[in-house]
Amino acid sequence: MSLESDLFEKMRPDISRLPEYGFKKADRQYVLERMICDNTMKARIIIDEALHISGTVYDDFDEEYVAFRPDGARGQFAARVRMEYIDLLEDIARHCFVNVPFSSDQANRINDYVYRTYQNVPEYIFEKFPSYAVYRNESGKWYGLIAEVPAGTLENVDEKKEILNIRVDSSRMAQILNQPGIFPAFHMNKKNWVSAVLDDTLSDAQIEKMIDESHERISSGKTNLIRSEWIIPSNPKYFDLDHAFSQSDLLYWKQSSKVKTGDLVYIYSGMPFGEIRWLCEAVETDLPYKGANDGPVHFEKLMRLKKIRFFDGHLLNRKMIARYGVTNIRGPRYMPKELKEEIIRLYNLEENENE
Repeated sequence: MSLESDLFEKMRPDISRLPEYGFKKADRQYVLERMICDNTMKARIIIDEALHISGTVYDDFDEEYVAFRPDGARGQFAARVRMEYIDLLEDIARHCFVNVPFSSDQANRINDYVYRTYQNVPEYIFEKFPSYAVYRNESGKWYGLIAEVPAGTLENVDEKKEILNIRVDSSRMAQILNQPGIFPAFHMNKKNWVSAVLDDTLSDAQIEKMIDESHERISSGKTNLIRSEWIIPSNPKYFDLDHAFSQSDLLYWKQSSKVKTGDLVYIYSGMPFGEIRWLCEAVETDLPYKGANDGPVHFEKLMRLKKIRFFDGHLLNRKMIARYGVTNIRGPRYMPKELKEEIIRLYNLEENENE
């Protein structure tokens, strides 16, 4: 670890703030040079393409000065350089960086996926392990846990790592553990859980699929009797949904999520509408698609939707639903409870339309 990595471990730069602070962009990275110690030393701070920060201090002969880096740097001058360099880093952190929940970039991307898909945020519930974060479904059951484990915790891994503990199909455990980046679960039941290292050994898509499967597995049983509610996007450029529903209350639609028969589906129509316009029920799911995939939308499975109602009045527009965290609807996502309650209030939905 270094001075920079210690201070910025759970922070990321806000690129828009860097130029105003004095960073200059060059060769896909941002560079700042500042004089310290009464203009006798020059600090050069670099934020690279991956948004990682590093720094170097040079003397008046433009040679690198490293005596300030060890803890308890010996000598009055080295201690002063260290203090002023840290002051500069802390000022950059205050003005140019934002806090993120985790150290690794992949853990933060996965956290964003969980929020977009399930509207769950990390919960820090362990007094002895305050950095451990769990994700829980609506019934309060865990389906994931992110933790930073010390070097040597995982077999043949000699540095600390952030991991995701996740529930898997126990009948496939041997096959799952044979994949690079997956280990027997750390501090959890090894019969049903594994630890996936969040260092890009596994792709985001692989981990997201495992999260979806864990969420579904944890939510099965009695809680599965409660229908899920989804928001899915439609693009008027490709399909005239209004015309289709004027011809029939039933239509086939691309299925790219875990929609189950009986789930409710709210359809968001993109521009020029930019609003949630339709409420449907999934009456058939996981239907194989047998047509050609030569158009702008790729199909693997279909679901059959039944129209329940049209939302008139343009009340569920982008600005309104953004207040409930629903933005950039590019794929299926769960309906936030608070937005659902507001829709019920605005449109006086009957019990059989929302339960």
